[in-house]
Parts: sequence; C-alpha cells; structure tokens
Amino acid sequence: MMIFDIHAHIGDDKDGGRQSAKELLAHMDHNGVDMAAVFPFDEKEKNLIEASLSLLNLNEKRFACFLRFDPNTTAPDTVSKHISRFKGVKLHPRSQNFDPIDKRYYPLYEEISKSGKPLLIHTKKGGRAPVFTDPDRIASLADDFTDINIILGHFADRSPAAVQKVKECENLYLETSIDSFHPNGINKIYDIVGADKILFGSDAPYGDQELELLKVMKTKLTYEEKSAVLYENAAKLLKL
Repeated sequence: MMIFDIHAHIGDDKDGGRQSAKELLAHMDHNGVDMAAVFPFDEKEKNLIEASLSLLNLNEKRFACFLRFDPNTTAPDTVSKHISRFKGVKLHPRSQNFDPIDKRYYPLYEEISKSGKPLLIHTKKGGRAPVFTDPDRIASLADDFTDINIILGHFADRSPAAVQKVKECENLYLETSIDSFHPNGINKIYDIVGADKILFGSDAPYGDQELELLKVMKTKLTYEEKSAVLYENAAKLLKL
C-alpha cells in the first residue's frame, strides 16, 4: 500500500518549530511514507513565496511542493506567475491573520481556480482560535469556487456542520492530522463522508507521522478504503 502525507512542513518556524528535508525524509523512510506534500512554516527569515520557491529543488519523487503565501500582501498576478510550478496551495488564516471568506481575497482564489490545483487550509474551531479559522465558515468557499478542491486541515476540528458540508460538496475534503486524535474519530466521520473524502496528513513535525499513520491503520476501514485515504485520494487531487 502506497502512502502520501498531504500535510508536512520544511523550514524554520517563528514559533520554534523546525524540520529539514533530510529529517522529514528520514521519518518518511522509517514509516513507509512514499511521498509528502511540503510547504514552508511561518518562516523566520524568508517571506512565504521565497520559502516556497526554495523547496522546488527537492526530490520530486518524494516531495510534492505546495505554494504558501500571505493573502494580505500577495497580488493575484504573483500567484498566477508562480502557481504552475507547484502541486497545490497551502493557506494559514491564523498565521497570516486573514479571514478566508473576505471577498477581497477572492481574486486570489480565482487564480487558484484557473490553475486546477488543490487548496489546503488550516482550520480550528473554538477556544483560543480566531473566528476566521472556523471550518464552518471556511467550508462555504466551496460554494463560490466549485472548481477548487478544498482540503480542510486538521479534520475540520471534527465540526459536525463542516463535516456535513464535506458530504454535500463534491469539492470539499478533510485531512486527518492532529485533531482526529483517536481512530474512532476517523470512524465516525468516515460513516458520514466516506473514504473518498478523507486524506492522510501528519502536520509533521507538529504531528508524529508514525502515530498519525497508526490512527488510520487502526480504523475499521477496509484495505481498499485505507488505500484511498492514505494515497489514492491525494494522487487524484494532485494529478500524480
């Protein structure tokens, strides 16, 4: 069974997180992960586009590079200029302090839509999380941009409304990292959306790739369904 990790970081984060390509590759080899989608942290010394471009020289057989940018400072033509070189886009509303459903950012989404590349967005609900990371709100983008395959990060924090929206919208997906903290969490959401709407992600190094994989492997999913979650769904969205 092939394995694709849709959520992994390379670089040096302002918050102290750090992971080199060599370190990630060692974890992948140890855990039998064939490929990973990679993108920068909220970098200490580079802007996000520079940091994204610096990843393009990595091994294409093991790493699928995603473009990350700050919507507050990035023009649509800049996205258009660079996006063809990447397999997808990663946006982080909390780190870049932006509201994804604010229409001022819609021209950026238009460029993503034109590219046919998937969009992975960080989500978090309640607690100390700002309202603009709420997966229920972010999921509404699927209605306005039906040509963008949108992946809600961290299992949409297992929000019932967001999960129901994933079931209803052909272009909405979930990835498993961190917040699906028990196999039963995956089982319950699988019962609603099915295996074809779930992608394996670790959020390495913040999530432990081995533990995140174990959660999927200990679910009730069949071998074929696990294969879809662990590889085939990502391969389809990224056109591997």
